[in-house]
Amino acid sequence: MRFVCDSTMGKLARFLRMAGFDTAYVKEDNLARVLAISKEENRLIVSRNSKYLGQQLASNFYHLTADEPLDQFRKLVSDLQMQLDEKRFLTRCLQCNEPLEKIDTERVSERLYDFVARTQPEIFVCPRCDRLYWHATHAHAMITRLLAIKSELDRKPDSERN
Repeated sequence: MRFVCDSTMGKLARFLRMAGFDTAYVKEDNLARVLAISKEENRLIVSRNSKYLGQQLASNFYHLTADEPLDQFRKLVSDLQMQLDEKRFLTRCLQCNEPLEKIDTERVSERLYDFVARTQPEIFVCPRCDRLYWHATHAHAMITRLLAIKSELDRKPDSERN
C-alpha cells in the first residue's frame, strides 16, 4: 500500500515511513499536486483536509479527523487492516521516503562520530539525500513504539478494528 500525505499529515507521514510504508509527503498546501501524485503513482491520499471530500475520489482518499499523529496512525492501520512488520521498520528515509541501503562503515566513517563508527554494526544510507542512519537508542525507541501499537491492535477483536 502506497500513500500520499498532504500538508496536514507531516507527522503521520513520518510514522508511516518509520513503519516501512512508501509514503510521499507534500509539504505545501497544494491540492492539485497531491491529486497528481496520487493518480500518477497510484497512492492513497491521506488528509484531514475536507477539500478532498468534494473531489469525488471515492476509494482513493482516506479522511482522518484525529488531531494526534499516533491516533491517526493507529486509526489508519486499523481501518485499512495494514500489517505492521518489524522487518520493514526503519527501512525508509524519514526525510525523502527512499528505501535505505546498507553501506560499509569505512566508506562513511568521516561523517560519523567516532563512537558511532566503533559501536554500530550496521550503517544505512539514503541513496537520494545521502542521510545516514543507524540503530541507536532513538531507533530502538521508535521500534518499541511501533511494536506497542502493533501489539495493541493485534489484541483488538475484529469487531473493534473498524
